[in-house]
Amino acid sequence: MKIRHGLLLSAALLLAGCSWMPHFGHKDKAPQQLTLMKSLTGEVDYTLTHELPADAYLDVTLADVSKQDAPARIIATDHIAPIGASPVTFVLSYEPSALGSGVDFAVSATIKQGDRILARNDTQVSVLGRSGNEGPVRVVIAEIH
Repeated sequence: MKIRHGLLLSAALLLAGCSWMPHFGHKDKAPQQLTLMKSLTGEVDYTLTHELPADAYLDVTLADVSKQDAPARIIATDHIAPIGASPVTFVLSYEPSALGSGVDFAVSATIKQGDRILARNDTQVSVLGRSGNEGPVRVVIAEIH
């Protein structure tokens, strides 16, 4: 009976030691932080006086426009080709940490053919940050003459 208890005690100590062993010799590592992507959705509404060329495309951009004296920092884009009938839906996926310390964000939309701009929004569409607008958003674009 004493031998049986001794064996059980030895086995329990051995198992307890095994659970400790994987940690031996390893430096403490910071746990990996998982971030979930977020999305900002909306529609681009356009009216043109002529038909869109077959190779036209729509670029929708989410940018940090917090700094007046610096170019906007692009956070996310959605490239849509071919362009369907108006309104065109878009999804801007971004990592929340990519927003950084920005407080003013805007969505812009441009219809292009190659490098040529055919239409774009002429009013700022504020989102996220101070605006609190988390979508869906509506961007109206006008033809460039």
